[in-house]
Amino acid sequence: MEHILVLDVGTSSLKAMLYDITGKLLNRASHEYHSDFFSNNHVEQNPLTWQDSLIITLKKSSNFIRDNNLSIDAIVVTSQRASVIPVDHAGETLHPAIMWQDRRSMAQCDQLLGELGLEEIYRRTGLRANPYFSVPKMMWLKDERPEIYKKAEKLIGVQDYVVKLLTGVYVTDWTQACRTLLMNINTFQWDEDMVRISGIPLSKLPELCPPGAQAGLLESGIAGLTGLKTGIPVIIGGGDQQCAALALNILRPGYAEANTGTGSFVIAYSEAPQFDAQSRTLCSAAAIPGKWIVEAGIFNTGSIHRWFREQFYPEGEKSYEIINKEAAESPVGANGVMMLSHFEGSAAPYWNPLAKGMFLNLSLGTQRRDFTRAILEGISLEIAHNLSLIENLVPEMSTVSVAGGLVAFDLFNQIQADCFNKRVIRYDNSEASSLGALMSAAVSLGIYQDHAAAFQAICPNQPIVFQPDPVNVDKYRILFKRKDELYQSLHRCGIYELFSNPL
Repeated sequence: MEHILVLDVGTSSLKAMLYDITGKLLNRASHEYHSDFFSNNHVEQNPLTWQDSLIITLKKSSNFIRDNNLSIDAIVVTSQRASVIPVDHAGETLHPAIMWQDRRSMAQCDQLLGELGLEEIYRRTGLRANPYFSVPKMMWLKDERPEIYKKAEKLIGVQDYVVKLLTGVYVTDWTQACRTLLMNINTFQWDEDMVRISGIPLSKLPELCPPGAQAGLLESGIAGLTGLKTGIPVIIGGGDQQCAALALNILRPGYAEANTGTGSFVIAYSEAPQFDAQSRTLCSAAAIPGKWIVEAGIFNTGSIHRWFREQFYPEGEKSYEIINKEAAESPVGANGVMMLSHFEGSAAPYWNPLAKGMFLNLSLGTQRRDFTRAILEGISLEIAHNLSLIENLVPEMSTVSVAGGLVAFDLFNQIQADCFNKRVIRYDNSEASSLGALMSAAVSLGIYQDHAAAFQAICPNQPIVFQPDPVNVDKYRILFKRKDELYQSLHRCGIYELFSNPL
């Protein structure tokens, strides 16, 4: 075993990363795409963007492999979670993918809650009945697009779709299935009662398998289009966030991670299912088969930073340099400006799909740099809130590993350390999801005995450490309370409901 090709199917791009078994990146091919956001809470994407991106990146990878006289021993797939694609008996897509950020299915969530109730659903699935997850979207298709639902042979996720394109097989793993609201988090099997009350039959779902399992072999059709050899084993690495947790050393109690991409995901390792008394955190299957993670997700974090840069900074490569420089020029507290990060609703800790983002406390003295600082602080305070919920279930968290695009900016990492009041570490690795998928595949293929050994071999570099500043910790404790009170005040007064419908 020498080389493994990792396909990382993210929200904004598909990346094909060729690694050797020590984690050395030999080649990177990527292709960008985008989702479509509509004013009626719909978020969709044309599934052909993934098919086209898959072929483009595999062609580029194949050319590199051929030109360098290499071979690959396996392809492993990791992807975003909780999007839904209906496909017919020929595997053709019938409707744009309903994306994980989509919020159209609130009525279907109410239907689920009317049948079992929040606590029962949470204890079975580790999730809340929320539009974030897959089955309300499936139920929406059944209710609102019955002609498409009837034609659908399967209702699958993005990872499942890519695996089907590669192998011709419909299969999903526990880390993806646990985001559907249909898998029992205690048994790793489809939950009969959730299947019954949702009205989505098992025949429309893929087969279940553990993360790291071999889904099938590369089919001749896709091999012919890309120049790869047929018969290469295709492995399901797991959901992107669970895989990222592997590469961030979330392999034992006491460690947590905050991964900030389009949104942020806060994850801690657990040896058993853990449930919050108020159902605010989530319990999911880990990428380590038979283990669990406690998780809290935030819909919009890095996407807000990108949105602000695109709207208010000049175009070009230097825009990131300028926005980062200006953020550093604004003091702790952003000269009084506070941001709430709920631009597309709130997942944890508030679970309010009607919540909206805002900047508060502006004056004629407010400068652009204060907005940029407030964005970094608002993101960090929301992550800190979720860490505090998780720490109630998985105590004694001393270290938080951070990853994602924003962590290239040291100021953001220091703000996180100060908001968390914990040591923050950043590994020399901007591709946590793909490296975690590599670890998953390497253990499954028998290259390494376990995930800890795989981590030592694949992620050997010592991390950069950010220690909390006691003075700033005290300031952020005050801002944390203000952030929560601001949200609660808006919620109590019905402001979100008032503005939920445009004039």
